[in-house]
Amino acid sequence: MKHSTDCAQEYAERPRVSRLIRARSLGAARHAPLAVLTLMLSLSPGWSRDRSLLDVLLEVESDHAGLCNAAMDTESARRRVDEIVSAARQQLASLPESSSPAERAQSAIRTLNGIVLRHAGVRPSQDLHDPCNLFLSSVLAEKQGYCVGVAAVYLVLAEELSLPIRAVATPSHMFLRYDDGEVSINIDPLSQGAAIPDQQYIAQHRIAPVSVRKGVFLEDLTADRFLAQVLNNLGVIYSERREFERAAAEYKESLRLDRRLPAAWYNLGKDLSERGQHKKAISAFSKALKLNPNDTWALNNRAMAYQALQDSSKARRDLETALQIDPAFEQAKSNLAVLQAGP
Repeated sequence: MKHSTDCAQEYAERPRVSRLIRARSLGAARHAPLAVLTLMLSLSPGWSRDRSLLDVLLEVESDHAGLCNAAMDTESARRRVDEIVSAARQQLASLPESSSPAERAQSAIRTLNGIVLRHAGVRPSQDLHDPCNLFLSSVLAEKQGYCVGVAAVYLVLAEELSLPIRAVATPSHMFLRYDDGEVSINIDPLSQGAAIPDQQYIAQHRIAPVSVRKGVFLEDLTADRFLAQVLNNLGVIYSERREFERAAAEYKESLRLDRRLPAAWYNLGKDLSERGQHKKAISAFSKALKLNPNDTWALNNRAMAYQALQDSSKARRDLETALQIDPAFEQAKSNLAVLQAGP
């Protein structure tokens, strides 16, 4: 099994998942970093109106001090952000006046991409297990991060510069979106700020239409929903350290902020299964699947939980469904073969 995280929002690239074995026991589980944070600039009612996104993110870092040695102290982080914001303001002020909203949007996006990717020198990382690639201050200090960490840099700068940039989630990635009510342009921070269309994300991540209709994926996220993504990612870090109680606290708090976060339901289920609480795990996996029905890992892992409870028919159903969605899913193939072979 694996945990859900990513380069960004739910679900991230997942490592290997434990298989059903002939003894009918569960193998070792692993979490993948999630991903997925998604966030909107405007603060939701759940946040104090006098607190910026930067305030909130630095407070989260402080609450989890010790996870990353590269994290800056609060004052150093603020100074670094102020330096970058100042450089961005100078560049924006020097731009010629644009004749249309689309031209203004493109100019702002080019400036922001240049500030983050070249001036600040932030580059993408595929290491989803390193907490330093998640925290804002350490991403700035180390000049690298996975999509959640890089998106946080964009969002903090956009808020300081009053740019209408929001974060957007897919099952295993997070990108940004410029949206001023007239012009909407996607910005992928891990693809040099490229404007990748929604349909490409839908195809690449097998996003079900119901997940889009419900606003689970591809919707501009509120501040609370962004914070939920951050806490879910932190939960994965603790799950991978087998600090399950602390991980559960992060998942539950993320779900308090966003009940539509399938990654948190999945990760909670994964840990419950790991601890032998299979009925509760099935309930959590089922909630994840209601939000993201094309999640083959959730189907695979719910099948393992059913099998641990000796319910082979439901286990087989889930594995067959996973293979209908992704015929090349080797984990489900292997688990189904074991199940069909019998004791």
